[in-house]
Amino acid sequence: MNGFIQQVQANCRIAAAGQVGYYSLCGMLLRLRQLYKWEQGLMPWQEGDPKAVLDWIEAQEEVWTDLEEAGLQKLNWHGRQMDPYAVMELNILLEPEGLAYGAGFTHGLAPMCFLGELWETKKHRELTVLILGPELARDLDAAPALRQGSFIYLRTEPLAFYLWDNLSDPSKQNNIFLKIALAAKGIDQAGLLTQPGTYEEQFKSLLASAGEAIIHHEIGEALEPALQETLPRLIKRFPHSRIERWVRAVKDALADMNDWGRLAYILEERDLPELALVLAWRPGFYPYLLPELEPAFWELQRTRDWGIVEQARQTALGRLRQTAAELEAVLQELGTAADEQTAIVLEKKFISPLGL
Repeated sequence: MNGFIQQVQANCRIAAAGQVGYYSLCGMLLRLRQLYKWEQGLMPWQEGDPKAVLDWIEAQEEVWTDLEEAGLQKLNWHGRQMDPYAVMELNILLEPEGLAYGAGFTHGLAPMCFLGELWETKKHRELTVLILGPELARDLDAAPALRQGSFIYLRTEPLAFYLWDNLSDPSKQNNIFLKIALAAKGIDQAGLLTQPGTYEEQFKSLLASAGEAIIHHEIGEALEPALQETLPRLIKRFPHSRIERWVRAVKDALADMNDWGRLAYILEERDLPELALVLAWRPGFYPYLLPELEPAFWELQRTRDWGIVEQARQTALGRLRQTAAELEAVLQELGTAADEQTAIVLEKKFISPLGL
């Protein structure tokens, strides 16, 4: 088994080398910091010695320079040469060993892979949810949850890093929704940042509820009928563009708002802290795509009537489904139009009206 783990670790180095060019400077530094902490076995709130971190980064860059043109290598399993992307077959083999494996493509269609201890397996309709504990191999990709085919992964270590980085981000310290979420969990924000070990149990509780909510986002994405074919086509045509970020945001918003997604789960659980975190950490296009959520939250605070949030969910879902249908109709009408012309039409039709 050690030999197999080493093979995945080697592929993770190859994957990291291929991912380097697809992150902003800020995004790259964040991922390097997380990867260093993971390698050194540090808690999310622990920082390494600055010189040691810089020396480590320099060593990583040397390794990645030699690997940047490589692709993931086949994995040897007891004499069988396995495709590194054959996640279903590999997970069947790994389950008796208490391990789970993932591989696919991340930003810019760069390869990614990881291997970790399998803590729990759940079934949801045709989907299999794999909850991972400590990871034995990983690359720069820090996605705490993802879906590959019929598998949904929750990666608890990257999720813990994600949560801590958001909680400790100075630019988010005065976010009212974050303060509400932490207060509801019995966490003093200033105390958490200065003495995080004191709040380890509360942090674990926050981690557990966030994990369940993220799993339901992935379930919502897997079961959402809209944009199933359109999303990958647009990403391929317009990589690293505002169009890619917008269509990904529409797909994510649909996954959160549909009947199987994150908000439906939050409503079922009446999980106020998690709803507050959804609003606290709205990325990019989210506030523009889901304008109903914030007013519904404040009305919930005033009335304690969760039906108001459900109505907001239904309204947002209807509008997003209409947007998805209009997008597919526009693309069909444009047919084989050049990418430049298509981009102009999509910007004018869908992005500019958001006020962006």
